[in-house]
Amino acid sequence: MSAPSLEERLLQLLRRPDYAPQDSSGLARMLELDAHERPALRSLLKEWEKEGKLLRLKQQRYTLKLVSETPLRGRLRSGIKGKLYFRPDADSMEKLRLELGLDDVGEPLELPVTPNRSLDALPGDTVLASIRKAIPPHHRRGRRSRPDARELRPEARVLEVVERKLKLWVGTYRAGGLYGYVQGDGFATPETIRLSEPAPEGLLAGMCVTVEPERYPLGNMDATGHIVQVLGWPEDAGVDITRIMHRYALRDEFSPEVLAETRKIPHSPSEKELAGRDDWRNRCVLTIDPIDARDFDDAISVRRKSQGWDLAVHIADVSHYVRPGSATDREARERGNSTYLPDRVLPMLPPTLCDDVCSLREGEPRLTCLCQLRIGMDGRTEKATFRKAVICSRRRFAYEEVLPILEGKTSCGDDEIDTMLREAHRLAQTLRRRRMQRGALNLDMPELHVLLDNNGLPIGIQQNAGDIAHQLIEECMLAANEAVAEALNAKQLPAIHRVHEAPDPAKLEALGHELRSYGLQVGALNTREELCRVAEQISGHRDELVLKSLILRAMMRARYDAKSLGHFGLNKGNYCHFTSPIRRYADLVVHRAFARLVPKHPVPLPPLPAASTLPNLADHISETERNSAFAESEAQQAKLLQYMQLQAESETPAVWQARITDAWLQGLAVELPELRLRGFIPGEVMEELGRWYYESHAHRWSSTDGRHLLPGDTLPVVPTHVNAADKFIDFRPAVMRKA
Repeated sequence: MSAPSLEERLLQLLRRPDYAPQDSSGLARMLELDAHERPALRSLLKEWEKEGKLLRLKQQRYTLKLVSETPLRGRLRSGIKGKLYFRPDADSMEKLRLELGLDDVGEPLELPVTPNRSLDALPGDTVLASIRKAIPPHHRRGRRSRPDARELRPEARVLEVVERKLKLWVGTYRAGGLYGYVQGDGFATPETIRLSEPAPEGLLAGMCVTVEPERYPLGNMDATGHIVQVLGWPEDAGVDITRIMHRYALRDEFSPEVLAETRKIPHSPSEKELAGRDDWRNRCVLTIDPIDARDFDDAISVRRKSQGWDLAVHIADVSHYVRPGSATDREARERGNSTYLPDRVLPMLPPTLCDDVCSLREGEPRLTCLCQLRIGMDGRTEKATFRKAVICSRRRFAYEEVLPILEGKTSCGDDEIDTMLREAHRLAQTLRRRRMQRGALNLDMPELHVLLDNNGLPIGIQQNAGDIAHQLIEECMLAANEAVAEALNAKQLPAIHRVHEAPDPAKLEALGHELRSYGLQVGALNTREELCRVAEQISGHRDELVLKSLILRAMMRARYDAKSLGHFGLNKGNYCHFTSPIRRYADLVVHRAFARLVPKHPVPLPPLPAASTLPNLADHISETERNSAFAESEAQQAKLLQYMQLQAESETPAVWQARITDAWLQGLAVELPELRLRGFIPGEVMEELGRWYYESHAHRWSSTDGRHLLPGDTLPVVPTHVNAADKFIDFRPAVMRKA
């Protein structure tokens, strides 16, 4: 076997994980070259630098420009100010790890993509990319000094677009040019789309349309396409939500193949399907859900014992009906989860399954996966057993119905149910106390719901706080999720885990500075104890919602992973999602592994996914979850802004408590913590109130009668104007009158 050439030896050296940039003499020593071999090395270095394979740094030191020889597959996402980032998929991360000789690449990698290195790819597209070490911008602008190794940053260069996220673009039709053009958002949809054919008859400038792409934007060339559908005017009922659905590639229809497959499923289980299952049809089992819920995938039963409680958590056995590889399974996997928009639900599963066959409806026999826990008086799980079961839910409750029963104000008319609900409450509070004592972070935020009329117009806003009725179900589900995750991990069964990594220390340091500006006593936040102490400290604070939002922004985003990496926020070493298989594909995957925990499984076991496929699956459903979350947030904000506009036009607008975030001569910047909206009170409005003026030296607005308004103060406001495009609201004070 011939000895490796100089080129091979040099390349191997430069790729070593522990390699630090060296000059030619340092490289020669590391390669153990003789004096007569060194000229060849210098020639090779010059040649590779000219070809762009090497970067020459300060002190004539060299490093490889291309991090990886293998093109990496991944997805693009948009960041702030339209910046693009490349995230390799799990397989590409593994290739990168092997090629660079790394033990572990750590957190999911996201690399910036400069505009001239993205081809015609758009956010959400799947691409092949190379990873290169980039020279800092100030060195690119012709400065003579070469960069230091510490100044280099890796960036991605798109080589090929593999798959487009959006098959249709959505935007606003504008007149101009030969056939007019469509104005997009500039991110998911190109900012300008030139039309290649005449617009449909009756289409007017300002209407919303969908466009089928023909050419994607590249360099100075605009995108082109033709109009497929006219959605209507932006203010027409449902158009705002339809636009958001198109922007995030969300669908509300299922293929004929999926619908035909689910139509064959009987509405009630047969006696053959019940064989081998624990029969709970005559036991007291309840569902507790939001009042407007249509699918019920979890039910509970609680019994008090002398030394604790027996908790039974029943979860809809979706895996019995959705078999791996079926058309329904492929569709559920692609969607990843259900998406909840203000005026509609985009389910992961067809209505036959999610609203009927799998839904644990009152009085109807339903198949379940059962997690039974024996819990001591201290809240510790002493024993966990797993079964397949059949139930007949005795009662369907809404949270609003359960709360007065738990508070002892009313009865449901069934003594057994009343007793069980109160025992479940005692159990839940015991579990919650133990969880908080063990270091879980209490950062629960109230859920915001925009109430709509039959035409999709917002008529009110409802906040659902985490009261004891919500906590009852939450604690039972957390206990079941943890028990299943621990059992799966103990048996090393392939599954999808819910993980939440520890926050970045730099973010925690910045968070500490922000919290201190609110007058809080904050120590070093790099310990869980201090984070928990701060979370307790802000409970009941006048800016509680704002402060919790600051802490949440400093945390890592929870995601799915094939490895059990623990959950920082809950302070759990093993955690998975088991309790919502109707609306989350991760739970369905867990249920298929859960079947291996059941001693006597009633039917043939479904095949488990290959361990090698799980990392990419975890990445995929993490991405679909983020996509749905962005769509839900944007849709809710659209309805909030629409509600504010209607209030601005009303003779008796609703009054909101605003917090002043800044004061300038131009006016007051404010935010509404309850609604998570921002706006502005113009200075001329303050002056119109009489005797109000801006004091630049004190950074505040003051009045001649001694009143002051400065950052941190609160005041009641009403909206006067809404700019939906810029997501900005003008307010005026509600009760301050002219002197």
